[in-house]
Amino acid sequence: MTTAQDMGAEFSLVRLEKLNWLLLAVVTAASGLIFSTAVAKGVLAGGLLANISFRMLKKDLTRVFAGPLEAAKARFFIKYYVRLAVLAVILFLLVSRHVVHLGGLLAGLSTVAISIGIIAAGAARKVFYTAREAS
Repeated sequence: MTTAQDMGAEFSLVRLEKLNWLLLAVVTAASGLIFSTAVAKGVLAGGLLANISFRMLKKDLTRVFAGPLEAAKARFFIKYYVRLAVLAVILFLLVSRHVVHLGGLLAGLSTVAISIGIIAAGAARKVFYTAREAS
């Protein structure tokens, strides 16, 4: 049977971050080969924004859970909304000034969500096969 510790290893944030960057590199290279450099530039820009934002969120959450929760909660939410506002302004400028291809940007922004889906599917598959073997 799969233990909670095994599941923790499946959902490792370090593993997720590595997959985020790997997926970004693969999708950027594939979009450059299949579509154009403009699309690849959009994928890269969106992926960089998503990965950097994810890394900052991970760092902030790690700090919040390391200390007293009530003391850090307000500061965490302020930083979270400031980061979200900055991200919104950057995205607005990139799209409104046609700096990057919109489809590529959306694909790049999706890399973190796709990585989470891949890791969750792998963990679910492992649990399914472990449960199947146990019965």
